[in-house]
Amino acid sequence: MAEPLLLPLEASCDLRLVGGKAAGLAKLWTAGCAVPRGLCITTVVYRRILEAAGCDVAAAWQELFHASDVEQAVVRLRVQRLLAEQPWPPGFTAELAGRLKSLEPAPGVRWAVRSSATNEDAATASAAGLYRTTLGCASEDVAQATRDCWISLWAPHVCQYLQRFGVNMIGPDMAVVIQPMLQAKAAGVAYSIHPSTGRRSQVVVNAVPGLAAPLVSGEASPDYYMVEIQDGVRPPIIRRKLLAKKVQQLVQDTGGLRTEAIPEPDQCRSSLSDSQLLELASFCKQIEQTCRHPVDLEWVWDAERLWVMQVRPITGVHPSDALTNDDCEWTRANLKETLPELPSPLGLSFLERFMEDHLIAHYRCLGCNIDEGVTSVRVRHGRPYLNLTLFYSFTVQLRGNPLLFTEQAGGESLSFMPPVKPLGWFHLLRAGYAMLREWRRVARWNGGHFAEMKKMAEVSRPDRLRDRSPQDLLDALAEMRRWLDRHEMTFGIVGGVAQSLQALSASLPGWLGPDWRVLLNASMQGQGVVVSAQHILRVAELADLARTERQVREWFLSPQWDAGEYRDALSHSQFLTVFDRYLEDYGHRAVGESDIMSPRIAEQPASVLAVVRAQVRGDATDSAGEVLRRQAARREEALEEIKRRVGHWPLRWWWFQWWYRRLNRFSALREANRHHLMYYSTAVRHLLLRFGDHLVEQGLLALREDLFYLALEEFEALCAGEQRNWKDLARARREEHSRYGLVQVPDTIRDWQEPIEGEEAGGSQGEGRQLRGVAISAGQAEGPVRIVRSPTDWGRVRQGDILVVPVIDPGLAPLFSVAAGLVAEMGGTLSHGAIMAREYGLPVLVNVPHVTQRLSENEQVKIDCTEGIVRRSAA
Repeated sequence: MAEPLLLPLEASCDLRLVGGKAAGLAKLWTAGCAVPRGLCITTVVYRRILEAAGCDVAAAWQELFHASDVEQAVVRLRVQRLLAEQPWPPGFTAELAGRLKSLEPAPGVRWAVRSSATNEDAATASAAGLYRTTLGCASEDVAQATRDCWISLWAPHVCQYLQRFGVNMIGPDMAVVIQPMLQAKAAGVAYSIHPSTGRRSQVVVNAVPGLAAPLVSGEASPDYYMVEIQDGVRPPIIRRKLLAKKVQQLVQDTGGLRTEAIPEPDQCRSSLSDSQLLELASFCKQIEQTCRHPVDLEWVWDAERLWVMQVRPITGVHPSDALTNDDCEWTRANLKETLPELPSPLGLSFLERFMEDHLIAHYRCLGCNIDEGVTSVRVRHGRPYLNLTLFYSFTVQLRGNPLLFTEQAGGESLSFMPPVKPLGWFHLLRAGYAMLREWRRVARWNGGHFAEMKKMAEVSRPDRLRDRSPQDLLDALAEMRRWLDRHEMTFGIVGGVAQSLQALSASLPGWLGPDWRVLLNASMQGQGVVVSAQHILRVAELADLARTERQVREWFLSPQWDAGEYRDALSHSQFLTVFDRYLEDYGHRAVGESDIMSPRIAEQPASVLAVVRAQVRGDATDSAGEVLRRQAARREEALEEIKRRVGHWPLRWWWFQWWYRRLNRFSALREANRHHLMYYSTAVRHLLLRFGDHLVEQGLLALREDLFYLALEEFEALCAGEQRNWKDLARARREEHSRYGLVQVPDTIRDWQEPIEGEEAGGSQGEGRQLRGVAISAGQAEGPVRIVRSPTDWGRVRQGDILVVPVIDPGLAPLFSVAAGLVAEMGGTLSHGAIMAREYGLPVLVNVPHVTQRLSENEQVKIDCTEGIVRRSAA
């Protein structure tokens, strides 16, 4: 039986005859999906034309794969000429015209003529963007458009692609798919898993108004959407929606394709409604189930429904359930309490290292799973954010109540709770034993460790560092870091508080009623053992003393009061003696004290004196002792009420008392630990400032405080003697720090990529050292900039260059093998160029406005696709 030359699209199931694209559409048709009717010109026609001219197709491919560059060009041109000039099989054109006539939904319809090679849309390599597509084709031009598809099979970049992906030496054949063009209201591409991270629960959609051709070619910046689909029970959630400014769209009518301007009020309007987006995302997951592998699909919404235009397997990324930083929700709560509004770069580096070394490392030891690349802290516009999702995960894995973490940290609750698998009981028991050992270590050694930290601050007072050499200072800093690595106990203390609250919160609501939290809080006041409460009381005692000493009271009440004169004005007073003792005990504390750049109270005591003055000038209040006694009375009342509500259940009362005492002990230890860590921090601050004096003397820095504007890695490089322009770097950081101060940031970030006030929509922020874009592939790359605007620039490209281009044209594929990375002004995550870049493993950022003008030729940059940032190197 003769093999068919033409097949209806719904009957195009034989991959050998119809190629990957047609076979995929036929499979969707069979499954009941909305696929426009169409026609397939089989591979039989392609082979007959070549064989009729005496061309052995297999031999031509063999010759092509083994020939030199010059010989390859000769083979390609010979085959392409045959495909362009050889006559059609007898009667074929008439049959094609008749079939097209029967498919016409309306007179004058235009056609989409697309390749369907036998290697196209394969599981290992999609061949996206390799071959020719013709849109808006008139019926009389379909035959020529078919020849153009065949000719594209023999293009130079196709051979390179086939060799890279290990295609056998036989080479593919080419079928052609013909479908009527739809009157698209919106079109685009959708991924059933995240195209960069592979996350299974995230459907990513790119959309433009009108036809999708500008999106697929990388010429238009699309609207970007991400939809979370966890399972078949919970409804899908729109997690991300980034709308591009769209000034024109591609439409088609009886005259062909044309570009149409979009009215200004509609330029920033979403291409899809929420209902259309959710329907598309669910449909994408259904197709994934039908195909039994992750897919990306090209789709069209017309005036009536959603249509599928193409489906292909996702290549170059592995499906994963792992979280990424961009999946997480972030909060400034807790960190905002102990850091200034805008911490120093060095302070942020200390914070990130401390969190990883002294908190996250302990969770790993307990057996908690932490997905690769997920961090506990992230910085945006100079502000640190805590990973709310990560700590939710820890709590669930340890079988606790995750809502309590938000209660402890403050801020907003988690809006999206990812699925987390709790630890098995054996691993949970092992984790419990590890925590018990940590608590015993804390209970045994806290006093000694606290005393050592206080001693560090004492021996590092500025007056004792005057004669220390730079190396002595560095040695002291190194020894302090080693000491902290051995003895730091924050995790054990915080764990003790958290475990006690978990136990009490599991019992007290049922025993005490809905106001159990109020009663518990009341039962914990007035004990006089929490160091922060003692601090407050000490200030109140200073005010009481100031009222009793005439000299002191008159100075505080003077209209010409000047805090800077307090030592002269209060000489020989008892207040000054008591105030000096206060500074010895609390002078190492500060506003924003977790940042070593923050001045300590002892350095700027005016703030505390102003508080005392306010109390002296106001009405007399209860003394510190009276306040403490009143709180103790309230505590006893609360405990009596708790005991009354527990009733005649001795075991319950014993249970409460045991956890209550433990909660009080660890709460006090938590504050004491912070208090003494600030001794440690103050010692580090003094050592750094003295070291900064030496750097100023050597001409490396302009000011000693410039040290605080270096990241920790840069400080270590400076200490190692690395030669850089440290003055200019510090100055640039100061300027950047000032710019960050003008930006208002939210306390909670649920979408890390969403622009916030002070950022440009679409990615990049100003002319600073960082340019922001959208990552469409994974990885990092560093190298010199090479601006490529046209093929005439290709000769300047060198191995390891970072290509900077207006758009990611698939024709750039030959350069991918030499480039280290790529940055584009326009483009979408799902364009053909993006697909190819991912398959080649090339780090790529897109949607970086005017990047070809903002970066300079040969400028050294680093692409970070994790953060979506291009970092420009400092001078």
